[in-house]
Amino acid sequence: MDTKQILTFDLPDKVLTSLPTGAVKDTVEQLGKSIVQGVYETDAVLPREEELVEKLNVSRTVVREAVKVLCGKGLVRTARRYGSRVCPFESWNLLDPDVIRWHDPNSPRTARIYAEATDMRIIFEPEAAALAAKNASREQRDLIVAAAKGIDPKHGDAAMIGADYTFHATILQASGNLMLSQLQNIVYAVILFSYSAGRFAAPEEKVVQRLHVGVAEAIDNGEADLARKRMHDMLKANQAMAREFAAIAK
Repeated sequence: MDTKQILTFDLPDKVLTSLPTGAVKDTVEQLGKSIVQGVYETDAVLPREEELVEKLNVSRTVVREAVKVLCGKGLVRTARRYGSRVCPFESWNLLDPDVIRWHDPNSPRTARIYAEATDMRIIFEPEAAALAAKNASREQRDLIVAAAKGIDPKHGDAAMIGADYTFHATILQASGNLMLSQLQNIVYAVILFSYSAGRFAAPEEKVVQRLHVGVAEAIDNGEADLARKRMHDMLKANQAMAREFAAIAK
């Protein structure tokens, strides 16, 4: 791969990928946002099925399918005696990109998710970088380098986000560990949030690019210890930013 030819990266559509398009997706979106943003608070019972049918102008089948999806995301639980009740925040699937995305970017709870997700990334991404330095294919090494160089403001925000996600996702894939590879969703959600809500405190873009390129070069050269250290140092900067945002949002 000629990395000089790669200028932009597309961000994959990971939103509600398990659902068909159309009314079910739209209903999940509307109800999910209403729950996450506090329209329906913890322990609140959602409107009855017939009320939702009328309010959302959809069929009973659509409402039932949407509620099943929300149950799978840990947002609601259902029982015959009371219908669908909103679960406590601690029960929500906070590794789900949709659950993170539905939050108001300026809320204290979102800031907490961002800070704690960044703490989590420090636990696994440096080791993933070290494994990638050992296990990545030639194509993966080239893609990681190209993505790092693609984190450039001249390409626009959408391309920067795509490059940033491609960089981190490819490292997780290149680790050779299936469990690490499946953590791409949490990285996806946190990167989206960091660009939408955390940019005010982010390091200058050239610094961000340089840090990513440093990690990429260590992986490309097969230097596992250096890749681990550079990834750790880069995420520590993100951690400081996330904690600052959480403190301001309280």
